[in-house]
Order: sequence, then C-alpha cells, then structure tokens
Amino acid sequence: MQTVSDTQPRCSFCCSTALQLKLGPVSRHGEKYSVYFCPECRIGITWPRPDGQTLARLYAPGEYRADQGKRFIAPIEFLFELHKKWLIWRISSSMNSGRMLDVGCGSGFLASLFAGAGWDVTGVERDDDTAIHARETYRIAVVTDIDDARGPFDLIMVNHVLEHLDDPLRMLEKSRELLAPGGKLIIAVPNFSSLQAMVGGAGWFHLDMPFHLYHFSEQGLVGLLHKAGFSVVESSHADWIQNIYGWLQSLLNRVGISHNALYDLLRMKGRGISVSAWISLLCCLWAVPLAMFGICIERVCRTGGVVRCSAVVSDEKREILK
Repeated sequence: MQTVSDTQPRCSFCCSTALQLKLGPVSRHGEKYSVYFCPECRIGITWPRPDGQTLARLYAPGEYRADQGKRFIAPIEFLFELHKKWLIWRISSSMNSGRMLDVGCGSGFLASLFAGAGWDVTGVERDDDTAIHARETYRIAVVTDIDDARGPFDLIMVNHVLEHLDDPLRMLEKSRELLAPGGKLIIAVPNFSSLQAMVGGAGWFHLDMPFHLYHFSEQGLVGLLHKAGFSVVESSHADWIQNIYGWLQSLLNRVGISHNALYDLLRMKGRGISVSAWISLLCCLWAVPLAMFGICIERVCRTGGVVRCSAVVSDEKREILK
C-alpha cells in the first residue's frame, strides 16, 4: 500500500501526512480522482479536491437532482417514500415530535414527511438554487448556512450529507450547539470499510466521486462524532434500499457494464444508454441473487454499505457547557 509524500494531502482531522492510497485514480466527470485514507482517523479523502467552480457545475439544478425534486421512475420513488416513512415511524416511536433540522434537505421531500408527522421542520441547503424546490413545493423553511438555523432542535438529521461537506467536523460541532437538552442527532453515510465497498472497488456505487469529498468507515464516523462532542447511542447497517441497490449496481459496474447504467435507467435517462448496455442489463439477472447473498453476509458481519448512527451530546461535553 502506497503512502503519500509531503506534497500530497494531509488528513483534514488530525493533519497527518501518513495517508494511504486506497483507490484510484478513477475517471469521473472528466477528471481523475483518488481516495487517500488516514489510518489514524479511519476516514478517506477525495483527491484532488474539486474547486468551487467544479462543485457549482456538478450541483447545478437539473444535474445532481431533477428540477422536480424526483430522481427516479415512479415505482422506485414509491419504495423510497415507504422507506422514509418507516424511518420516521422508528424515530417517532422513541421520541416525541418537536423541532427538527434536516441538514442537506435536498428536494425537501423527507422534511415534508416529518412535517406531516407533526414535526416543526427547518432545512439546510447549499444555496438558494438548491433550496427552491423545498421552499416552493413543500413550503419548508430553508437556510443556506447552518449558522443561520435558529435552535434549539430536538432532532437533527444528516442523511447522506456529511460525505459531501467541505468541513464535516464544523457542521457536527454546530449541530451539537443547536441540539436541545435530550436532543438527538441521526446521521447516515456510505460505509467505506464495508464488504460492498471492498467487492465494488472503483465501481462501488456509493463511492460517487467527486460529490463525496470524504469516505467514512464506521470507526471513522464514530471517532469524528466523539471529537465533535457526541456519544453514539446506537449504530446500524440496516438500510434495505441503499444496501440492495448498492450491491446490485456495484456488481453490474464491476463486470464492465456502462458505469451506473441501471441507475441512469431508473432516473429516466435510458435514451442515452447504448443498445448493448440495455442487452447486458437484461442478461444480468445473476446479479440479483448475488446481491441478496452479499446482503446476508454483511448483515451477519455488520459490514453493510451504509452506517447510521444515533448520537447525543456526551456527558463530558454537557458538563463543560453547564
């Protein structure tokens, strides 16, 4: 395994230069990107880091998400809705509804479901362009900087957002400041140390460079939460939609089918896919039982493609803040 030199990136969290080249270079969006991993923090970094102009282009309305706030064909959107409602039911079964902050609220759909379940919801998005749909369609109050959010909040959701942020630690520290006494932070990220990631390699669906600036193992996420003043009270790898699809698309990518071809089909972008890719996808029914087998293995070994943590302000930090 290769170690980077002093001219290469430092770890954003411990400033170590002893980073290991874990993956790459991989061609994505016209550039080549690699993942360098800090063995101390157990967190990877995308290198080179995309600049602000590149990120603005990648996140432009209609690029990362459709203008209508929908990403997939109707049956898939329905499954995602069921999954989100199940998540809200689980949360509501352990705590009363109150004020909720959805960091990276995107289209605002998840926030709207929380609002429908009795929560007073505020969203956070990267800019006014990406906040339009949540504001205008779902009437969600959205700020474009977490510093502008008015706490306290009983629940803060950071659902597949932390890996996109330039400064994840700052966002977690700010979330701690915004939590009400007894409040809870729920955070989910792709699991870079998962069996799925290992098998998928450069074709792992959840790698998603350069949108994902960081790549978290479970240990890395828990360690960063502790550094931000949180104690993890529960962790889980059970995300049936993300894990099933992650396996399926990763296996298809691994055998050389056009990168994320199935994903593009489900996003109603099938017209740009070659006939050979369509035929290959139809012939790849073998991937379904393999994906299910992979899910069974990762459930037993707790190495799922997604890790979700529930955290509260640590006793030590709470005593300091008194």
